[in-house]
Amino acid sequence: AGENKKKKSSREISVPTRVLGKTKTPVSILALGGMVDLEVNQILLKMAIKFGVTYWDTAHRYQNGKSEIGIGKYFEKFPENRKKVFLCTKASGKTDPEGMTQRLNLSLERMKTDYIDLYLMHNPKKLELLTPAVKAWAEKAKKEGKIKFFGFSTHSNMASMLLHASKLGWIDAILTSYNYHLMLEDEMKAGIEACHKVGIGLTAMKSQGEVFKFFDSSKELSITEKFINKGYTIQQAKLKAVWGNEMIASCCSLMKNMTTMSANVA
Repeated sequence: AGENKKKKSSREISVPTRVLGKTKTPVSILALGGMVDLEVNQILLKMAIKFGVTYWDTAHRYQNGKSEIGIGKYFEKFPENRKKVFLCTKASGKTDPEGMTQRLNLSLERMKTDYIDLYLMHNPKKLELLTPAVKAWAEKAKKEGKIKFFGFSTHSNMASMLLHASKLGWIDAILTSYNYHLMLEDEMKAGIEACHKVGIGLTAMKSQGEVFKFFDSSKELSITEKFINKGYTIQQAKLKAVWGNEMIASCCSLMKNMTTMSANVA
C-alpha cells in the first residue's frame, strides 16, 4: 500500500507558482536553466512540462544555439504546449537596439515561436547600457508582439544593477545571482527590496553558490540546516533557502538530467 501511495504522489508532483512582479504572470518557482543541448535532451522538456516546471530560461549563445534550437524542436512537435510555457531568452553579446533586434529575430526563428515572454539583455556590465534607446526598443518590440516583457540578467555587479533598475521605471523583470551567501549581504538585501517595492519581477540563479565550497558562517549554515535536518540534500536545502524569500518569484536551476530535475521538484 505504501509503495502505491508513493507512486501516486510521484505522478501528481506539480511545482507551485508565484507571480512575477508587475508582469502579473504566475510562473513556476523552479525554472529550467537552458545551458544544455536541448536538441538531444528533449526528455528534459517533456518531463519539465509533466512536473509543472513551465518557466524555461535560455540564451542566444547557450550550447552554440542548440538550447534554443532544441526548444524549437519541442514546440514544433508539441505546439499546444507553447502557451503553457513562460519562455525567457537573452540577447547574448548585444546591448544595442540593432544587435538585439538581430538576436531576437533569430531566437524567434530557432524556437519556432512568434513571441518571447521575457527578453533579457544578457549580463550588462555597466549601468549606462540601460539607455533611453534600449527602453524605446523594448517598447517597440512589445507593440510588435515579439516580446511581452523586458529586463536583464546580472551575475557580477548585482546589487548596483538592482538598485539602478529600481529607479528606471521601465524594467519588468531581472534574473540575478542570489543564494544562501548573497542573501546575507546588506547591499543585495537593499537591491532586492528596492526592486520588489516597485514591482520588478525577480528570478534567482546560481542558487547553489558554487564558488563557496563551504558554509562560511554560522548564519549561512542556519539558513539551510533546518531543511537538511528534514532530510533534504544540501543542494535541495539551498533551493529551499532561496524560496524562503517570497520576493523571489522563481529560482533558475541548471538541470542536465532527470536525476537532478526529480530532486529539485521534490
